Amino acid sequence: MVNHYLNYLQRLIKQLDTETKLIHVGHLGLAEPSHINDLVGAFTQLKQTSPAWQHGRLHVSLFTHHSKEQQAEFNAFMLHFKQILCDFILDIAIAPIEGCQRINIRDDISIDCYFSRTELQLSSVANIQHKVHHWFACSDTMTPLLRDHFYQIANVWQLGRLSHNNTAISIYDKPITPTDPFFYSLQTAIAQAGFKLLTEQTTASITQEVTGPTTSTNAVDTIACQERQALRHQQQATFAYQGPLTPASINQHIGIIGGGIASASLALSLAERGKSVVLYCQDEEIGQGASGNRQGAIYPLLTPENDALSQFFQQAFLYSRQRIQRLTSQGYNVSHGFCGVLHTGFDERSKARLDKIIKGQDWPDDIARPVSANQASDIAGVEIKQTGLFYPLGGWICPYEFAKASLDHAIAIGNITIKMNCNIESIKQTAQGWELFSGEQLCNEQDSPIAFHQQLVVANGANLTRYQQTREIPLSGFRGQVSHVPSQGTLASLKTVICANGYLTPVYEELHCVGASYVKNPQHLDFCPTEQQENGKKMSQSFADVSWPDDIDVSKNEARVGIRMVSRDHFPVMGYATDMAELNKRYQTQQASKDKPSLWQQYWQTTPAPIHDGLFVLGGFGSRGLSSAPLVAECLAASLCGEIMPINLETQTLLSPNRMWMRKLLKGKAI
Repeated sequence: MVNHYLNYLQRLIKQLDTETKLIHVGHLGLAEPSHINDLVGAFTQLKQTSPAWQHGRLHVSLFTHHSKEQQAEFNAFMLHFKQILCDFILDIAIAPIEGCQRINIRDDISIDCYFSRTELQLSSVANIQHKVHHWFACSDTMTPLLRDHFYQIANVWQLGRLSHNNTAISIYDKPITPTDPFFYSLQTAIAQAGFKLLTEQTTASITQEVTGPTTSTNAVDTIACQERQALRHQQQATFAYQGPLTPASINQHIGIIGGGIASASLALSLAERGKSVVLYCQDEEIGQGASGNRQGAIYPLLTPENDALSQFFQQAFLYSRQRIQRLTSQGYNVSHGFCGVLHTGFDERSKARLDKIIKGQDWPDDIARPVSANQASDIAGVEIKQTGLFYPLGGWICPYEFAKASLDHAIAIGNITIKMNCNIESIKQTAQGWELFSGEQLCNEQDSPIAFHQQLVVANGANLTRYQQTREIPLSGFRGQVSHVPSQGTLASLKTVICANGYLTPVYEELHCVGASYVKNPQHLDFCPTEQQENGKKMSQSFADVSWPDDIDVSKNEARVGIRMVSRDHFPVMGYATDMAELNKRYQTQQASKDKPSLWQQYWQTTPAPIHDGLFVLGGFGSRGLSSAPLVAECLAASLCGEIMPINLETQTLLSPNRMWMRKLLKGKAI
């Protein structure tokens, strides 16, 4: 199978953009999970034998589908697939969740896994600049049980929307001939959308196989290509108000303002794509803001409805976990314990909410499973006496070490410059891009900027809204004091993270973390004795009828304080910074207009929201930055480079910095 893949890859690179150095292949089904190893092996050989591709990258979009009748087979497939992936990332976790799971198995190879309904997944993938160059189809996808899920005409057109004009489909795992019963029906279905079906017989003779855009009208079905473009325009029109996702070009160093997990993760994702980055950190060391805690819990945020927020956090949680596992397997020090997280209620309201989550969905066992009081006690190592929800793949991480390891690896593989003690006080837009000013400079005419970037990302945590261009982003700062308590008595037996009225971690370097306070718009970051005492009582308030919380001693007044930026809908913010002056100007025009409100609603729906060109924001992670920042940073990096994002269109909209205002305008409400 290695030679089969290599044969196709060698044909592809002959016509690919040598500057991009990205091969994007699609996989419909997977006959054997070990075929991923074969594809990786083929790409490795390609790089070794093609000097121009030594710095090339491979991205795989894998779509699978299973029916209820195939659940046992699918479970076996998932187990085998995980074993294959463990060859690249030790003890990696995957789960049959809704949405994409991105896996960076190497710095130069990434796989997007879609394990749920193919028709829904395909239609929700956003238009992309770097389209699919070739589709490898598994023969199993043509069985009567699965054929419609992959090859009904609507799905094939979605494949076309995501593909280059000359992209072809091949049955990769077994030779097929025109005598096979499904051959002509399949060929007819995919031909309508402009695809060629390649067989073992035709492959050898094809010299104009699929690649990027072509000017040869003989090589492609012109009408089908026009229909594909119409589908792209249709999707773009539906989400026109969001504006562009990808900048016109990136040809200089990308600037990042920040120094925590979000900015470090972004630097790593950009380094993997060969982009040059300059990071400006105001502190002497990385991770001195909210990313500086000793331990932080990592687990998914679930809702009873498993809505967009819940699905996003499952995707993000698994990606963060995978990032940590890969960094540690590469030799970086990231202290962590994937010991699970035990979630219990602490009053009637929280218990009722947790019960709704438990009963609301049939959660995959790897994501969450309900536990009895006895099971909870066995898991925790201390007496719980409550039912709860256990997240077996969760646990705790040292945030500072995570940020540092991400940056260290980014430096090792890319062109990354870090400027410490560099406090960017203000930024100014010019015709060429963005100027950065530090210290006492306030971008007056006589001042000289310390740096210039065509693309600039503001990812500086609690200071995200400090600039004139970002100050109106609807985020609120919440103070969080986390207490450090000695491991003693029964408390030392704690084996998992507990999430109840606050959280408590297992011992790390002879201390536990308990907290955290939650104070809106704080006036200072000084140690607070009152919050320290409140932290000490959180577990006894959660588990009133057991004695081990008495071992939590906060009297030494050891603690750390940070600010977490939170949005009202609990989604982070990622994307272009909104030009609020222009948005308000348009809104005032609406207010003075006598046109029908419905006409203005149509205007806001079809008109891209005003943006600060070249200025992006990344933040608003609240207390869940460990679980969400790496994936959102990966999405922004993909967007900046015109690549496929591992989140669907709805989630992209929910992450947009302009979403709060646009929701109101689209509904005809005041902003």
